[in-house]
Amino acid sequence: MPEDPKPLHILHVAEILTGGTASYIDELLAYQSRLWGPENITALLPQSRAGFISALPADSLACFDDGCSRIRKILRIRRAFKQLNKQYHFDVVHLHGTFAGLAIRLFFGFSKNRPKLVYCPHGWAFDRNPAALKDELTVLVERLLAHATDRIICVSDHDFTSAMNAGLPRNKLVIIKNAIADKPPSNLRIDWPPGKKRFLFAGRFDRQKGIDLFVKAMQALGDDSFAYAIGDVSIDNLPISEFPDNIKITGWLPRDQVQAYLQSCDVFVMPSRWEGFGLSALEAMRAGKPVIATCTGALPELVVDGVNGILIRPADLPALTHAMHSLLQADLTAMGKASRLRFEHFFSAEALNQAVIMLYRQLLAK
Repeated sequence: MPEDPKPLHILHVAEILTGGTASYIDELLAYQSRLWGPENITALLPQSRAGFISALPADSLACFDDGCSRIRKILRIRRAFKQLNKQYHFDVVHLHGTFAGLAIRLFFGFSKNRPKLVYCPHGWAFDRNPAALKDELTVLVERLLAHATDRIICVSDHDFTSAMNAGLPRNKLVIIKNAIADKPPSNLRIDWPPGKKRFLFAGRFDRQKGIDLFVKAMQALGDDSFAYAIGDVSIDNLPISEFPDNIKITGWLPRDQVQAYLQSCDVFVMPSRWEGFGLSALEAMRAGKPVIATCTGALPELVVDGVNGILIRPADLPALTHAMHSLLQADLTAMGKASRLRFEHFFSAEALNQAVIMLYRQLLAK
């Protein structure tokens, strides 16, 4: 890690902390706390999820009670930020996700004496259904709040293209592609039923992540296959009354345990209807596993069809079932090796972290 001449005081803010977003934030926190010391890095996070952040000591975490409606959470983030900034006078505030970005930029973004604001939506909310009135309103809000932001980080080429098509100002946008650090193999042993193909799903049990499609595909595959589903219900829940016997739910797990499940599965499945980046797919690639994913968002930037996995159309249940059924052991081995190579060559965590630090410095130099 290169030496940095002057420590910066950074605040990271998230309203939701699950899946790939949690991994991304933990990666930044770990790097920045090593670079500048944990005393200079603070994270404002939902209380129910703060335990999933391992990179910072407890006294660097500020938590808000998230057992309430979204509007109340936004107001609690606003109140907590005001108190924290008065105490610490942050150089940069890094906002993660749509509603963390809304809470801080709406109330403080147009103030003269504020920290530099860096916003990463982790996938645009308006990308879900561009024709919907709700998403048209979201575009208008994002355009307005872009002027209360110093820079907006797009985590993929797809993110950048979507932002430009939505009319966000080009001078506010910067592409810093997602990445994760390499890590040693986990020693945790996962019990899988013998003689069955092993599938893994990880993410919120909601419409976006396609958990309903995964459940139906596993029902169709029957007793020859078994899957673990890491995650739980969240906002925008799907009413799935029961899971088939060949799926076992683990709930949300710490990152080291997730690593063990990734290492021991045969195939990682990501049937998202829409996706910003798909960091969970990248974690599977790091573990040397093939990925079945939909050709949405940045997933085609991760998965090369027929090389390190299979790409299917979003919400195409027959294609998903066929892809899961058709993969042979020889395919799994070759695709797994290709996944690991793509991770090593194109998704360096060092490049991500240095680009974020450079962005902070450039903004403060202005």
